Amino acid sequence: MPPQADPEHLRDLVDRCRRGDDRAFDAVFHMFRGPLYSYLARTTGDRHLAEDFLQDVFLRMVENLDRYEESGRFQAWLFRIAANRVRDWARRRSHTERVGGAAEPGNPGGTTAVDRPVEQPPEAALVMDEQVRRLEAGLQSLEADERQVLVLRHYSGLSFKEIADIMGAPLGTVLARSHRALIKLRERIGEPAG
Repeated sequence: MPPQADPEHLRDLVDRCRRGDDRAFDAVFHMFRGPLYSYLARTTGDRHLAEDFLQDVFLRMVENLDRYEESGRFQAWLFRIAANRVRDWARRRSHTERVGGAAEPGNPGGTTAVDRPVEQPPEAALVMDEQVRRLEAGLQSLEADERQVLVLRHYSGLSFKEIADIMGAPLGTVLARSHRALIKLRERIGEPAG
């Protein structure tokens, strides 16, 4: 859960959203847009598509908020909406191309942005950029389910149990996918599988 949201406060915001409170919706949007965008950008490999999907996720949230049953798992519920949106998109694309293929060199729209400290020496920035490119390419080369587990776990901070719920998969399957994905990722970016 984002650091600024305690469960009581979030429950109150969700209740207010149900009653049509625009300020509560804005608060929920600002609370979750960063983690959701990161997940969407990393799973699709396309920042512009991620923006579109992000808007769609919040639209679907509003449309389905009356169906959400308060269980202290609002973030997982939002990520399930996002995961379903990505899954639908991936199914439509699977006929013509592999989902989330590595971005072409020189295509800034095909990779995701990574924040870095402003005061880095130029050499460090170049090294970091290269590492980020290798990591992004490695992530995009994974199977969609493996990539989704890693992004949800390491970029969105969800537990494996929450990821299993989002993906509709048994916990053991999610753990196995994570393990396989990490091994493949290490091999593809040139780190020993250790």
